Amino acid sequence: HQATLLGSFFKDEELDKIYTSKLRRTNETAALALPGRKNEFIRKIELNEINGGDWEGLEWTTLEVKWPDQYHKWIEEPHLACLPNGENVQELYTRSVKALNDIVMENRDDSTIAIFSHGTVIKAIIAYIHGLPLEALKIIAWYENSSVTKVIYENNAFSLEFYDNHKHLPNSVKTVANSPWGSSMKLTCKY
Repeated sequence: HQATLLGSFFKDEELDKIYTSKLRRTNETAALALPGRKNEFIRKIELNEINGGDWEGLEWTTLEVKWPDQYHKWIEEPHLACLPNGENVQELYTRSVKALNDIVMENRDDSTIAIFSHGTVIKAIIAYIHGLPLEALKIIAWYENSSVTKVIYENNAFSLEFYDNHKHLPNSVKTVANSPWGSSMKLTCKY
């Protein structure tokens, strides 16, 4: 439902290219938001969410019990977390920033591009654009599913026009705002 509502955000946008991660959920989101354009998607593995390794598919409560040290590090110091048999945040940051810069280099200066990705990737890109260290990931809020962040690339520099725009989503379908942890994160976010 969120993805379909996202389509209302893009209804008047002329998109030159559409990039997605290789994960199913971003492709499904993009297909619902941009009906009829699925064949145009450029899938980049570098836009995938952090590889959770042994954590993939498990409940948060299970992670806290099985891997208490890494779980608390992920919550308190995500920049130092290394997910068991998965990625660490530095690896995610490096590939996310590379993907963003590669996309810019692959396109004309006047291009309008949509990128469908994931929360940790978006947080890493926000840190990069603001010139923040990885430690800042803790204070960059988790974004609403199907929200929009607009990045401008001009004069060889990135800037944000807006971030976490979710005006197209009614409160009843917001994921982060309706979660116990999400509402507090939104209140404490500095970016």
